Amino acid sequence: MIASLGEQWFVVLAILVFLFGLFMGARLPFRRGRSDEKRDARQSPDYIRGMYAMLTGDVETAIERLSRVVELSTEPIEVYLALGNLFRQRGQIDRAIRVHQSLLTRHGLSEEERVLALNALGSDFRTGGFMDRSLRTFKDALALNPKDPDALSQLVKISEDLSEWGDAYDYAVRLQKVQRHRDTRHLSYLLAQKAQFMAEGGMHFRAAWALRSAIRLHPENMLARIFLTELYLKVGKPERALRTMQKALREMPHKSFMVMGLLKEIFLGMQDTEGYLRTLHSLALEHHQKRAMIQELQEFTELKRPERVKEVVRGLVKHFGRSRLVQRLIWDMKKKQGLPEDLEAEVAQILSTSEQMMDPFTCIYCGYKTLDILHRCPNCKEWNSFSDGEG
Repeated sequence: MIASLGEQWFVVLAILVFLFGLFMGARLPFRRGRSDEKRDARQSPDYIRGMYAMLTGDVETAIERLSRVVELSTEPIEVYLALGNLFRQRGQIDRAIRVHQSLLTRHGLSEEERVLALNALGSDFRTGGFMDRSLRTFKDALALNPKDPDALSQLVKISEDLSEWGDAYDYAVRLQKVQRHRDTRHLSYLLAQKAQFMAEGGMHFRAAWALRSAIRLHPENMLARIFLTELYLKVGKPERALRTMQKALREMPHKSFMVMGLLKEIFLGMQDTEGYLRTLHSLALEHHQKRAMIQELQEFTELKRPERVKEVVRGLVKHFGRSRLVQRLIWDMKKKQGLPEDLEAEVAQILSTSEQMMDPFTCIYCGYKTLDILHRCPNCKEWNSFSDGEG
C-alpha cells in the first residue's frame, strides 16, 4: 500500500514537472538556429552603425563596426560582401580577396549568394591587376547565372582592357539583351574594333561587312570609316576608299583632323594632287578646319605657290591667331624663307596682340586634353570624343 502511494506521488510529480516545462518553454526564448543568429546580428548596433557608415562613405568606421559583427556571427553574408568591398576600396586587396574567398568556401550558399561572392572576388582581382584570374572568376559567375548583368558588365570591361574585342562585343550584345536596352553607339565601336582584328587576320570580306554594319549602327563612328577606308586601300580598291572618306568628311568635317595623313595617301596613290588640294581647300574655306588649313599651307609651300601661301596664312591668322601651333608655324616660315613685307607687317600686328594658346585635342565628355590623336578617351573611356578646339 505504501509502495502504491509512492508510485502515485511519483506520477503526479512527473506530470507537474512536464506541465511546468511546457509553461516555461512557452514564456522563455530558445535558440532557433541560423535564422535567429542572422536576425540578431542584423539587429546589433554594430551592424546598423556599420552599414550606415558604409552608406555615408566613412570607410574606417564601417570596417571597424562590421568586423565586430563577423566576430560574433558568421551568418550575415551581406556583411562579408560589404567588408571585402570596403577593404578593396581602401586598397587592401589581399584582405578583400581573403574575405570573399572565405565566403565561397561555405556550404549551403544559394546560387544568388554564390554569384554575388564571385562578382565581388572578380572585382578584387581586377582592382589588383590580376586580369586573368578576374576573367575566370566572372566567367564562373556567368556559368551559374548566364543572365547576371554584373558579371556581363565586368566581362565587357575586362575584354576591352585586354583588347579582346570579339569577346567584348559578344558580351555587350548579351548584356544589352538582359537589360533590354540597346546602346548602338557602344556596340558600333566594339564591332569596328572586332572588324579591324579580323582584317589583320586576313578575313577582309567579313571585316568589311562588319565595318559597314558598325556604320549602320552609329553613322558618326569615324573610327569604322577610317578602318573601312584603310581596308579598301589594302585590297587595292582606292576608288571605294576615296568615296568612303569623302562621305565621312561631308558628314563629319569637324573630324577631319583625324584623317589628314590618310587623305593624302589616298589622293597621292591615285596621282590626283589637284583633287587633294581641292579637298583641303574645301575643309579649310567652308568648314574652317585648322589642321586642314595648316596642311594646305605646307602643301602650297612645297609646291612654291606664293599667292596661295599668302591666302592661307591670312586665313590662319584671322581664324586661329591664338593657336600656339599656328604662331610657331608662321614664325618658322619667316625664319626659313621669309614673308612678303606687307604680309609680314600684317601678321606681326595680329600676332603681337594674340594670347598664345595650346592646341590640345579635348574630350567633349570629361575635358581630358592630349596632343595625340586618340580614338578613345583614356580617362572616361568614351569613343570618338575628341574635338580640335582651342583651349
